[in-house]
Amino acid sequence: MKTLKIENNDLVYENGRLVVLEGIDALRQILGNRLKLFLGEWYLSPSEGIDWFGLVDRSGFSRTAFINEIKTALLKEPSVISINKLDASFDRSDRSVSITFEVQTSLGLVDGTVSGGSL
Repeated sequence: MKTLKIENNDLVYENGRLVVLEGIDALRQILGNRLKLFLGEWYLSPSEGIDWFGLVDRSGFSRTAFINEIKTALLKEPSVISINKLDASFDRSDRSVSITFEVQTSLGLVDGTVSGGSL
């Protein structure tokens, strides 16, 4: 598994060349990007992503629905076998989401953290 390294929403270059991530590092970034993707954001696959606005903009926030959407997004990645740990929170005061996960994959154990604000 390979992907281009992205930091701060931009491709990373070293010595004038694009940095390529492989293996678990690539999968960690792919999973993080999957969790950051808003439903309909990617025009080539409008059904991909999480309906973040629908989840957090409800008058009655449902933690169960929130967690289930995150689980569904992680399990859509074909190499993910199971979710070992998942902790997710939504802070309504600053509209920020924080997700920490650990998944068993065909490449091994992958952990990651995704944080973002302004939902």
